Amino acid sequence: MEQSTDLTTDLNSLTAPVKGVYDYWQSLPKCRGLPLKSALAPMEIPLEFLPHVFLMELEYNPFAALVRLQGTYINYSLGQHFTDKYVDENTFGESAAAILASYEEAAIKRVAYVSQEEVLSTSQQKMLIEAIHLPMVDEEGDVKFILGALSRLSGSENSDQEFRGQHWDVKIRSQIG
Repeated sequence: MEQSTDLTTDLNSLTAPVKGVYDYWQSLPKCRGLPLKSALAPMEIPLEFLPHVFLMELEYNPFAALVRLQGTYINYSLGQHFTDKYVDENTFGESAAAILASYEEAAIKRVAYVSQEEVLSTSQQKMLIEAIHLPMVDEEGDVKFILGALSRLSGSENSDQEFRGQHWDVKIRSQIG
């Protein structure tokens, strides 16, 4: 069950990769108040955070999100490779609708948010992750992308068994700023 709050996230409490990507996003040139996707230069993201990065391309009418980039940490931690796949029931199970709704809200309201999500694997292991979702605009100022980062908070420490995410449950979602 998702809990959403209007309270501002304490940026100092974020994991280092999530905070690092947020700081990078904040440093980019802006158009209509949000960073330009054309200014995104992955090699300028601190190297230790780059494996945690993902980039979603947004489509409208109907709303959809395509995974354009997924860092190696995410590939390894989740045991799945989503690059060039849409957020749908085939990739994120029954959680896809809630994930898409969050992306759409971020795009329409032009706000960034942090979420804590419990991921259940096919072998019933659990992992709690922290993710940041940062809207980016095209040259006209329209939100067309979401830059993000993901970091594990707890769970899935069993290295003998491959973790393959099957179900995402957004536990907490809070707006930034």
